[in-house]
Amino acid sequence: MTRKETVSVQPPKPNCPTERMKVSVAALSLLILILTITSAVHSQPKIPESVNPPPTCCLKYHEKVLPRKMVVRYRKALNCYLPAIIFITRRKREICTNPNDEWVQEYIKDPRLPLHPSRKLV
Repeated sequence: MTRKETVSVQPPKPNCPTERMKVSVAALSLLILILTITSAVHSQPKIPESVNPPPTCCLKYHEKVLPRKMVVRYRKALNCYLPAIIFITRRKREICTNPNDEWVQEYIKDPRLPLHPSRKLV
């Protein structure tokens, strides 16, 4: 007498805990990635455009006349979309000014006010 054994093979259940865990881990990883990128973008400080301009060009002009005694040197940013004279103050702040303003022209003609070399484009 021979006896036949049958082995039943069952397909994985659709609600198997390991399959749900794989999906949960993938979703959690994606969520962490999105949150990390979002927080990095929003954590960069907002700097006033006329006080600390981008490295080489200005986005807007400072509206008021700077006291001459506060200015220690200047540099030119004339090849930009918004041409400017950038005055550097005693506190090392860079102030964008309109090169056509009369007071700006007077300041840059002062021989005691040194011209600072322009920064290179990065």
